[in-house]
Amino acid sequence: MMMKKYNLYIILFICTLSSCSDFLEESSQDLMIPRSVKDYKELFFGEVMKTNEKDIPHPYLEYMTDDVKDQCYYGTRPQVISNDFREYVWAYYTWQGNPEVGISNELTPDVAWTVYYHKILMTNIILDQLYTMNGTDMERQDLAGEAYFMRAFSYFMLANLYGKPYHPATANEDLCVPLNKEIGLSDKMMKRATNAAVYAQMEEDINKAIQCFKAIGGEKTIFRPNLPSAYLLASRIALFQEKYDVTILYCDSVFKVATQPLYKLQEKKDHYFFSLANKEILLSYGLTSLETHMKEDFRYTGNLVVSDDLLALYSEDDLRLTNYFKNTIGNQTRPTNKQYSVYTPIKWTKNSATVYANALRISEAYLNRAEAFAELGNTNKALADLNELRENRMKPGTPPLAVDEDGIVATVRKERRRELAFEGFRWFDLRRYGCPPLTHTYSSKENEGAGDVFELKEKGYVLPIPKSERERNTEIEIFDRPNSEPVNN
Repeated sequence: MMMKKYNLYIILFICTLSSCSDFLEESSQDLMIPRSVKDYKELFFGEVMKTNEKDIPHPYLEYMTDDVKDQCYYGTRPQVISNDFREYVWAYYTWQGNPEVGISNELTPDVAWTVYYHKILMTNIILDQLYTMNGTDMERQDLAGEAYFMRAFSYFMLANLYGKPYHPATANEDLCVPLNKEIGLSDKMMKRATNAAVYAQMEEDINKAIQCFKAIGGEKTIFRPNLPSAYLLASRIALFQEKYDVTILYCDSVFKVATQPLYKLQEKKDHYFFSLANKEILLSYGLTSLETHMKEDFRYTGNLVVSDDLLALYSEDDLRLTNYFKNTIGNQTRPTNKQYSVYTPIKWTKNSATVYANALRISEAYLNRAEAFAELGNTNKALADLNELRENRMKPGTPPLAVDEDGIVATVRKERRRELAFEGFRWFDLRRYGCPPLTHTYSSKENEGAGDVFELKEKGYVLPIPKSERERNTEIEIFDRPNSEPVNN
């Protein structure tokens, strides 16, 4: 079919259908047309970096993991009718074949596909228009670096939501997600590219981002993509491909350009971990909805809380238990009187307005490098990285971490789970750990101790392409994701 090249007016048309309202202003009933690099940077922030509450791309991500369990409350409700916050995420929590269809057959669209491909489309347009913009070469380099970074990041998220898990031996055959290089309006039916092709695109983009940021030099705000966050994302992409030597090199580069120390947790503190006081944050972006379904209180019919499995990983001298989570003590009055204790994540909250809800931070570089060292058999260097991190996470006088009975790789993975809990990593890590079977119980609201048990199997680790895209793109390959039925019936 005939392709139409995007021009500035088509960009404006796209923006009127999405979220450009903050950037585009009326002037004599005409829309402002972006012409300079500064204009495009504002466009980039509004269309690529910014997240609206209604367009949080994957609010379900944590609820599919073994880091959560459900909690029903009996005899503690303040009213006869109260909310059951589990119902809104039931389909993801129980790994349904079509998770867009909820417990009452209501349709809640999965917007991640649309959100990330919109970001990719906008970065394509911006990069295509780069040398038509008014501005200096340094300004263009900076904008290009940000665009390449976000395109790589968007493909990474799409690949790990909708593509098959990456395996080096089969990457040239395993299907991932489509590569969209278009800069024109098109009805083209995109087919899935292979994991090898999609990850190669990520690598190309993130390396271009690094080169752009190196060329401009200087420091940038944590609210825009920058050189240390680009090195960190590059290390993540390499780690997921099991390119361990490359992972180590990128992590080394993070430490060279990000000279600030790790944030040291205190036994008592009066602010949240995600805040401007935490100088190990390299990039702060986006919104979360964890507070919607993982309530700190107990006066509801039900909600989701931190799993016993995750809590058991923290020792009494681990300051993350009190800094990353809030403990709520409740009293049940019926059918029996008893006290119970639940934990909910509190690394970030809407009450902490100084940063956004998601972050790339230096801690990940220690964990990425430690895992790469472990996989290469360098136990001492892996432990050194873990203990450097734990020096800032444990009570003073805590003995150094040693290799546990499951070996050094497992030791690293447990520390990674402790440190990065509820930051969007666990689901992706489980995929690359071989898609282990998991179970969730959806407890009965009527009968304490009863409930349906659901089991996650390997095919359930790939989310189905959203209904809106399947209906539009009739040629894209569809994977079989079996429906999840209670296994205790």
